[in-house]
Amino acid sequence: MSEISVYVGQRIRKSRKGKGLTIDDFAKKINKSKATVSKYENGTIALDIETLLDIAEALEMDVKSLIDYKSPNLRPTQLPANSFFSQSSYYMYYYDGRIKKVVRSVIQLSAAADEDPDRIDVTMYMGLENFSNTEKSQHIFEGKMLPYDTITHINLTNQINRTELLYLCILNPLHAHSPAVGILSGIGSSPFFAPIGVKILVSKNQLVEDEAFRSVIELGKEDTKNLKHYNMMVINRPSPLFLKEK
Repeated sequence: MSEISVYVGQRIRKSRKGKGLTIDDFAKKINKSKATVSKYENGTIALDIETLLDIAEALEMDVKSLIDYKSPNLRPTQLPANSFFSQSSYYMYYYDGRIKKVVRSVIQLSAAADEDPDRIDVTMYMGLENFSNTEKSQHIFEGKMLPYDTITHINLTNQINRTELLYLCILNPLHAHSPAVGILSGIGSSPFFAPIGVKILVSKNQLVEDEAFRSVIELGKEDTKNLKHYNMMVINRPSPLFLKEK
């Protein structure tokens, strides 16, 4: 079995489970046997284009979300970005008070396939126990980035539940080696289904999650003071953050 077949099979399995479909249910949707679907998901059968399109349609996904495999032999594409977003991978963190844990994500960038040289394709793997395997992410989002000198905008759609949209507004740091801060907004999940906004930290390298890190990622006194005073969640650009890197 090839590496790409295994990768696509894992993506199909993850998406199927995310939709709440059993192998039996999914096999009926694409007119295949349960055994065949199992082989697709294990990567023991190479998928033809027609079947891949049928699978994407059954999962209500864009087919490119199933085959976004990146060969380790490819040279990274030059990104028409700004001074901070100038590489292909970034690490994003936020603190979720509902579960009392830091949520980790990987943001991957690639030059857009359309004619606009300033637009960048984004894939975000959200909810990782660690950064070693993005296939174990809880959610996969795809979308576009619009980078400017002082601020960067990212709009994302959940590839399993396309009603879930996220918007990231990131303040580019004054120092290129400092992490960036910003706000992630969208729809929150259990125990409430309502619009939310959380403070995020985006870094070029993995960060040590120590006391200094927590003091930045969690809302502090100044944040809550601004919230009460302006009735707005305000994330100001801090002085350069030189947090410990792994």
